[in-house]
Amino acid sequence: MRETLLNPRDGSILRLIPDGPFLMGSTEEQVATAAAADPEGGTFSLKHEQPQFLAELPDFYMSIHAVTNEQYARFLSETHPSQRDLALWKPWLGDIVPPSEGCGVYRVVSGREHHPADHVSWHGAEAYCRWAGMRLPTELEWEKGARGNDGRIYPWGNEWRPDHLRWHGHRSEAETTAPVDAFLEGSSPYGLLQMAGTVEEWCADYYHAGIYRQYATGNLSPPRSGCRRVIRGGNCMRRHPLEFRCAMRRGNDPALVNILYCGVRCALDSDPRIGSECGLARSPALGAR
Repeated sequence: MRETLLNPRDGSILRLIPDGPFLMGSTEEQVATAAAADPEGGTFSLKHEQPQFLAELPDFYMSIHAVTNEQYARFLSETHPSQRDLALWKPWLGDIVPPSEGCGVYRVVSGREHHPADHVSWHGAEAYCRWAGMRLPTELEWEKGARGNDGRIYPWGNEWRPDHLRWHGHRSEAETTAPVDAFLEGSSPYGLLQMAGTVEEWCADYYHAGIYRQYATGNLSPPRSGCRRVIRGGNCMRRHPLEFRCAMRRGNDPALVNILYCGVRCALDSDPRIGSECGLARSPALGAR
């Protein structure tokens, strides 16, 4: 099994997340500690992170970086979405400039090429993954990729490190997101960057507040319907350390993005036939773009 894959369609590098058990969710004590450690911790409802349980997933791959503006602009240039689809996928283009003519090329504001694409709806995230021959991660996959198999609180460990991520408390007034390859010290056990901070990331699943009670029985089937989709990771505008914990869950409307900083991280099954169909190859260097 290859540890890293390069997707030639969009240049993403994916890292193997090996099979095996991991701790998902939070204990009663962890929830209480998180709430007590934040000045406004008591205003957050964290019961949907419970109970904590042991889950076992097969091998899969996740992108080391969130999808960049450069990658998302290429996707738009190649798909030429209608105005209706564009408004659904990315309601606010932000750092991406549309072509002056309908079939032209989308370009990125200079200096923002390697920042993560933001203000992407769930539909826009799913469409990008499909175009790139990949998929959105499940909520279970996302949390395993972020925290590894040791149940750590943050991607980098169990202690809050305010300089290990881009958040409201570690940026200037003029700064928003950071380049996707920044904050190497904040990487997850599998080498995935910025699983906390910068942009929140969509998961494939519908959001259900009480789904962990089902998962704890061993039934890991995701919800089949719902009004919201799962979003994870916290973003550069959030102010509370508890919001950047690996176990923190949110649900967001899949079409009406009510916060600016929603982005995309792709996943892929480990079945070698799928990798072959997508033209995926061994990555020459873990940190390459």
